[in-house]
Amino acid sequence: MIKKLLYIIIYMSSICLSAQDKSQGVVFNYDGSWKQLDSPEGIYYLPEVTEAYTIGKLASFPQVYKFTKARGSVPTFWAEGHPYWFRFELKNSTKFVQNLLVHLHVSLYDEIVFYVVQKRQVIDRQSITWKMPQQKRSVKHRDFIFPTSLQPNQQVFCYLKVSKSFGSISFPLTIWERNYFDYSYPTNDYHNWGLVSGVFGFVIFISILLAFVFKEKLYIYYGLYVFTALGFVYTMQGYFIRFYGDGSWGIEGDKIRFIAIMLMIIANILFVRSYLRWDLLKNELFQWYSNFFIIVFCILITLSFFDHLVLKDYIFNSYTLAITFMISLGLCIPPFFIFGTTVYCIVVNHYRQDATYYLLANLPVFLLAFYAGLSIYEFVPGSFLIGVDYFAIAFLVEILALSGFLAHRVKLIQETSKQLLIEKNFVQQQRTQAVLEAEERERIRIARDLHDGIGQMLAAVRMMLGNYLSHRKTKVKEIQNSLDLLEESIREVREISHNMMPGTLTKFGLSSALKQFVNKINALDTLQVDLQVVGFKERLNEKIEMMLYRIVQEIISNIIRHAQATKVSIELIKHDEELVLMIEDNGKGFDSGSKENQGIGLKNIATRVEYLNGCVNFDSTLGHGTSVVVEIPLSLN
Repeated sequence: MIKKLLYIIIYMSSICLSAQDKSQGVVFNYDGSWKQLDSPEGIYYLPEVTEAYTIGKLASFPQVYKFTKARGSVPTFWAEGHPYWFRFELKNSTKFVQNLLVHLHVSLYDEIVFYVVQKRQVIDRQSITWKMPQQKRSVKHRDFIFPTSLQPNQQVFCYLKVSKSFGSISFPLTIWERNYFDYSYPTNDYHNWGLVSGVFGFVIFISILLAFVFKEKLYIYYGLYVFTALGFVYTMQGYFIRFYGDGSWGIEGDKIRFIAIMLMIIANILFVRSYLRWDLLKNELFQWYSNFFIIVFCILITLSFFDHLVLKDYIFNSYTLAITFMISLGLCIPPFFIFGTTVYCIVVNHYRQDATYYLLANLPVFLLAFYAGLSIYEFVPGSFLIGVDYFAIAFLVEILALSGFLAHRVKLIQETSKQLLIEKNFVQQQRTQAVLEAEERERIRIARDLHDGIGQMLAAVRMMLGNYLSHRKTKVKEIQNSLDLLEESIREVREISHNMMPGTLTKFGLSSALKQFVNKINALDTLQVDLQVVGFKERLNEKIEMMLYRIVQEIISNIIRHAQATKVSIELIKHDEELVLMIEDNGKGFDSGSKENQGIGLKNIATRVEYLNGCVNFDSTLGHGTSVVVEIPLSLN
């Protein structure tokens, strides 16, 4: 009886004071001048801690159940599983009926109940849970959106009871004019998120491609980080809620957000320590701590799936507050660890440029995450800055910046590889030049020794035997045969000496030397060689002439030994920028693709052509002869 009497007294007092308390806050007045009202000031809140409130109590006894004005544009609280009530006033000051939307930019809350109260009477009630399919909602959208209509000059109180079993509760409110929302918001929403998804997807594809090209884990980790960041954004935004929110992936509801964050942190650690080469740091604690975080998060993810699938959320439901607080606190440590390690790399000058790039790229995400953590624990007022849209923009900036840095890194790798290849080719060319020059010097020495040494001694022996025979009255047949054999030896030694160092080449040039070489072959009457030399008005570089002469010698030698040819055509054409040597025969040919036919002779030809910075092509098929084309650039020699 006493309790009822107190309620009557309070009720009568509230009626008496109602004239003095028409409203407790700012009235959101719709006068037709705005189509969209974001983060309006004048939101009041009341946590449901000691008792369960009803809309009847709150509407009937506003002096007893006093709401507190919220801080910031997006009121945010560490709710500890308690429901929160929010209240604001709406007024239609126009002369027409206005259809408005009360839009909360959240998607995975347990339940939000929306009440419209006028003169302490509930005139509308709507309820949405995250499990409610979009097709059954008044506004078919992933967020919690409640439609309401206001008559001309009507003023109402709007109450929202927000329930969430764990974590923080935020109240990102937008009030829309219904026609404007239907006309603009869905289209802009899909286009903007389609653009974000396209950029993320393109970066993931390029990362996979680079991983295959360069065989580096760095690009795999980067693609994984971008993929998990996209998953985190989609989880926060509520996309594909019917695929993962219902437990299809083993985790139900808003708990998937914690999984997405942990996966993203794991991928970020893998990427950063590969990007900045933590393995080369003298302090091994960084590697140890990073492995510790990865192992802990993997264990937490595994336990989350095990608890839901096997234990039916027994552990989580039994220790909800402790688990969510520890996980939320634990998620704050790795970003500071990564940030601090990056700063350390800059200080100790370890990959300083790369660390600076990463720090600048990651700074927007880090600052937003830092501010979000402070607002969740109510150290600073909540703001739309911690909304998923701004996180998506921050991730987009980070990913585009990192992609630019990685592209620059790829360019540097390519330039370094190109420079190393040039240096390697230069060293190889120097070695080839040294070998060929040594070989040529040895040829000259041997030719000179044969001509001046053995040749002269054989000539002296022949002269002595000739003098001996001339003084004898009767010629000895054996001595005459020895003289003939000695004459043949002298001729052979001269021929070898001439082939090793043709005097015509050094005196008159390549064209004359080739003509003399061809005439000697034709004189043997076993192979008919046709030579055409075009464009030689002046002599070439001594190095080019010597190498080309040796190339022709080697090719003709191969034809004589292996081709069984009867005709050979040699064309040597000098253009302004290059020399072209073409040699064709009508021999039996060979399989140019077979490794068995890649003998020493062909390798010698290729080596000499490479020494002249040229290229050689062997075109041959069995039974159809062989064609050899050598191209030598004059500008590089």
